[in-house]
Amino acid sequence: MDNIKSVLEIIQNGDVFELTPNHFRNRFMSEREMKAIFDYFDAFWQYKGGPSPQKPHAILKSEKHSNGFISCKNVLDYPVMCHLFAYEIVKHILIEGYRIDAVAGSAYSAIDLSYEVAKIMAKEQNPKIRHFTVEKDKNGNPTIIRGGIPSNLNVLVINELMTTGSGSTWETKQAVLNCNGDNPPPKVIEKSYVLVHRSKDYKLPDGSKVVPVFHFDIEDFEPENCPYCKAGSLAIKPKVGNNWNLIHMRA
Repeated sequence: MDNIKSVLEIIQNGDVFELTPNHFRNRFMSEREMKAIFDYFDAFWQYKGGPSPQKPHAILKSEKHSNGFISCKNVLDYPVMCHLFAYEIVKHILIEGYRIDAVAGSAYSAIDLSYEVAKIMAKEQNPKIRHFTVEKDKNGNPTIIRGGIPSNLNVLVINELMTTGSGSTWETKQAVLNCNGDNPPPKVIEKSYVLVHRSKDYKLPDGSKVVPVFHFDIEDFEPENCPYCKAGSLAIKPKVGNNWNLIHMRA
């Protein structure tokens, strides 16, 4: 087990791919370490200071405006990183002592993440554990599970990022519950697990709890009520063109 300082030095030295779960054995990865890894992959941005006409802010997929943006895909595209963060989720899962028969994750980044969680859980708890992919429909929402899920399975829902309680984490849970049509649905474990939580919601619309591995206080606003727009800050989509550099004030 390495201390936080030594892990940060590894990242700062550019050796991030040398990190393994053993560096965080018997402890949880800290927010500082997680953010340092995400910064290494240019996957994290948060507005610094008060609203200013000199600094742009973000437009999200939902068309809401925000003072932060986290691109988990930049990190989880790398299998080594996906495996590392899956271990962090599993640490939280094992605390609860659930009997898990299957893990479900939604397209896109949560597919690989949930598969890694299932693979680790297969070694830690249940070698017969299964993995199910929740595909996106024509509207881009994770609602499709091909072939259904046996009704006797206890299914755990995993997501890489949660912005709102009614977003993709909830849609993934609903997909699991509805995947068998008129036949009995599988059982869904009470808590859903989210790698990065940037929401004010800690429950889904049905009242079930969400367990965040990492939480950040990032706000969302309807465009007409956005304090950044009112201050003259330009709203831009972070992943379009050169906007990622603009939002980091690097352009």
